[in-house]
Amino acid sequence: MERFKQFSLRKTFPTCALMIALVAGFGVGQVEARTLHYSTPAPPTDRPTNRVLRWWAEEVSKRTNGSLDIEIHWLQSLLKFKDAAKGIQAGIADIGPVSPEYSTTIAPLLGVSQTELGSGDNYVAVEAWSRTVKDSEAMDKEALITGLKPIGYYSSGFRANLSTTRPYISPEDFKGDKVRLTNRGIIAAKAEDWDVTPVNLTFADFYSALERGTVDGVQSYIYLILPYKHNEVVKYVVQTGIGQSLVAVMMNQRVWNSLSPEEQKVISDLEPIFNEKMAQAGLEAADMALDALKNNPDYPVEFYRLNEEQRKVWEEEYTPAVNQYVADLAKRNPAATEIHQKLLAELNNVEKEVREQGYPWERN
Repeated sequence: MERFKQFSLRKTFPTCALMIALVAGFGVGQVEARTLHYSTPAPPTDRPTNRVLRWWAEEVSKRTNGSLDIEIHWLQSLLKFKDAAKGIQAGIADIGPVSPEYSTTIAPLLGVSQTELGSGDNYVAVEAWSRTVKDSEAMDKEALITGLKPIGYYSSGFRANLSTTRPYISPEDFKGDKVRLTNRGIIAAKAEDWDVTPVNLTFADFYSALERGTVDGVQSYIYLILPYKHNEVVKYVVQTGIGQSLVAVMMNQRVWNSLSPEEQKVISDLEPIFNEKMAQAGLEAADMALDALKNNPDYPVEFYRLNEEQRKVWEEEYTPAVNQYVADLAKRNPAATEIHQKLLAELNNVEKEVREQGYPWERN
């Protein structure tokens, strides 16, 4: 009789343990997904950069075996772009793109990524910045203080001067116009005595301001013209070929800390892949935009691309302003000066590499 009881217990115990584990939610192959909310100002179109974002979200889910699910909230439906940094800090969104233009008071070192000097190429900008901040203790410390963890970068790409009155080939062409300028542009306008009235305006308001005549021109980016229909309200587009406007994809630091080591590794491993794919997509989007702008039967624009001599005029006018901009950032964090010097060097290095070897996706 005793032998029968032992046999029965041996057979019954594994079955009971399995049932308890299933009830507790630890069944084999079962993972309870956690949803992270990604806020973006982009409309939910099929443009190249959106395809990369969707790929990234799917890849996170796949590589974490379904433990993380990324829900994308399009067209500022969760957060206004200008409020992204504070909104992610507060946990309104878990992840999202943050423009340093709107967050220099929060993250001055991140603001160094914005410059009017160097190539306007998407890949050059992202790769140069990634090399600049790699293993940077100052940047890591800023991330901890702000509660914003960078998990990827992309560039707005080639800067463009959009206008309704005349093409802005040089600063002399402003001729008293009301123009939305970058922070460095505002400094340059004062320092170099440009005949222009700077207007404070968020990107989301470009269309309505141009349509109503609140502004005569804006500094924007080639690949954003068509998705936001800015070609409907401007007559002239000038591709300057210079200037960097990087966007950092930030995660709430508390959310990052709550991820498992395996989930953190997935996000970190995807960062360089995401960066390169977004750079390639940005360049593709710019090419598509240029082709569409030149051949749009309903809203034609006059398009200009600056030559080397014309670009040098802008760079010379901008250099003192960029130096002043960085000096102001350095008042908040002295590391800004060193990071800026390293960034300019890396911009030149990466641009030379691309010129001599092509883009990474062209080398294989």
